[in-house]
Amino acid sequence: MFGISGVALRRQLAIIFEDEEPRSAVTRLFNVALAFLIIANVSCVVLESVEPIRRHFAAPFGLFEQAATAIFAVEYVLRVWAAVDFHVTRYRHSLWGRLRYMRSFFALVDLLAVLPAAIGLLGAADLRVLRLLRLLRMLKLIRHSTTFGLLFAVLREEARSVTALLFVLLLTVTISGSLMYMLESEGQPEVFTSIPAAMWWAIETLTTVGYGDMVPITALGRVVGGVVSIVGIGTLALFSGLITVGFLDQLKMYREQHPRVTVAVTEKTITVSQSCRDRVGDGPDSPDMSAVTSEPGKSVVRVPNVCPHCGAAFSYAATREDGRGEPFGA
Repeated sequence: MFGISGVALRRQLAIIFEDEEPRSAVTRLFNVALAFLIIANVSCVVLESVEPIRRHFAAPFGLFEQAATAIFAVEYVLRVWAAVDFHVTRYRHSLWGRLRYMRSFFALVDLLAVLPAAIGLLGAADLRVLRLLRLLRMLKLIRHSTTFGLLFAVLREEARSVTALLFVLLLTVTISGSLMYMLESEGQPEVFTSIPAAMWWAIETLTTVGYGDMVPITALGRVVGGVVSIVGIGTLALFSGLITVGFLDQLKMYREQHPRVTVAVTEKTITVSQSCRDRVGDGPDSPDMSAVTSEPGKSVVRVPNVCPHCGAAFSYAATREDGRGEPFGA
């Protein structure tokens, strides 16, 4: 009996932890509670950097850090235990599947959430560094963010284009840095000391930041600087446009896979949006969509799964007011 209950518990945990599972009320509650814990913990890390606050609240901060670390550690262990019941088939093996899961991105993020505290207990590192490492717990929020998922999907789909643009930027930085070193090293030997230093100027110019710590003074150097600025604006505009178009495509696909239902169904009445009611009700054979009752004795009408006008997904069985039994749209 213990084995059966253990398997059942593991499967329930897999449903909660699995990102591809539909979001149930328990899963949403768990994600919200975990997000609040992460935000509160990171806020404490930030506030600890203020000396007066750390002196007055050192004990509460320490207790909260211990509690949060314990919760994160238990979560990590339970995720590794339940990984064999995830949808990913390569995690199904009781040993090798869990080891593969432990090497995944989000499993490593979960490990980083507890690793600083474990190192601190061993006394093997600077405490100030460990406090900063605890800020990495904010990466745990990526798992529950749809926006980051869409961005990762964009980077996967546009990997070749992004790689090509990055290569163009690298080529531009190298060439412009070399030219600027050749043109400005004699006039400003203390500023343009080497090609890598000139490449730093190229990065500032390409990104249109321009800190002002390195400025060309020769005529040819200023011409090169102007050309590099124009190339940087065009390249970054192309990069941002590529990411924007890819993000809009992924957002469209996400909305198609997760449509919003615009039909409200009650026990007696089905209410349809006004725009669809106006269009569907134009035909002579179209049913009255304003109030479709389900009283006994009337024939059943099957309404389409997707509205032909607004694209909303809906599926239900209803009856006509006049008792006719033809399917909708026949």
